[in-house]
Amino acid sequence: MNLLIHDLEKCPFQNLGNDFEIINTNVKAAPCQGCFQCWTRNAGYCIYADKFQHSGAMIGNSENIVIVSKICYGGYSPSVKRFLDRSISDSLPFLTFRKGKTYHINRYKIRRNLTVYFYGECSSFEQETATEYVACHAVNMDADTHKIIFTEHLENLGEIQL
Repeated sequence: MNLLIHDLEKCPFQNLGNDFEIINTNVKAAPCQGCFQCWTRNAGYCIYADKFQHSGAMIGNSENIVIVSKICYGGYSPSVKRFLDRSISDSLPFLTFRKGKTYHINRYKIRRNLTVYFYGECSSFEQETATEYVACHAVNMDADTHKIIFTEHLENLGEIQL
């Protein structure tokens, strides 16, 4: 499975095919409360029964994850960040070392590729921050590869490529 996570009002990526699950994060959904019941009680899914309840399983079962987000202070938009926060059940509460740092062990054994498209105006410092942020996010999700594309205007996004 491939996953496209975006914060756009209208998704211009309808021609991606049936192997893409498209998630619009501009929906009513609770933020992560940090209760960790997705680890301790519900084994992989959030206790809040809304559109993000199975976000961890969606990310965990995806070989290719594409994120399209407005750049906000060198990171994801609030709605994309909320979806990613709710996907903590993608991992287990146990720890391991990756690249010299401590990270959670993945619940799912699928190796992933992460591609992030940031749109909107930003400074070079915000681009540098976003680049470091996505690199850490890729290590955290144990992605094989990651790629970042910056564009000021949505029209310049072009075709989504894995």
